[in-house]
Amino acid sequence: MKPNDYLQDQVFASKVPEIYRLRIVESLTISEIMKKIGCSRSTIYRALSIFEAVNPKLSETMKKQGQNVKPDDYKKLLEEIAKLKKDLAHERLRADFYEEMVTFGKEVYGIDLKKVGTK
Repeated sequence: MKPNDYLQDQVFASKVPEIYRLRIVESLTISEIMKKIGCSRSTIYRALSIFEAVNPKLSETMKKQGQNVKPDDYKKLLEEIAKLKKDLAHERLRADFYEEMVTFGKEVYGIDLKKVGTK
């Protein structure tokens, strides 16, 4: 094997996931991918088949992702993220309050609430 062949294989291997993502998730045509990546048509098809053979679960996930994502879904996801952030902030406040309550109980009453009830 020539060193040049090895380098070409490494470059190809690094482009395979990107080619698959462009085709499946972003739904670009083969011609658009050829222009963007700078590969031949046969290289694109080979990369697509290799990625599916090597990563069957990931390719299925990417296919579902490419079909189901719509602008409304994106807005719903942003709303869900905002709600989850709000819930997380609330839970952090609750945990901080609990810690303060335990510290206060220990200082004022001399009771270590973290150890009460455990044997």
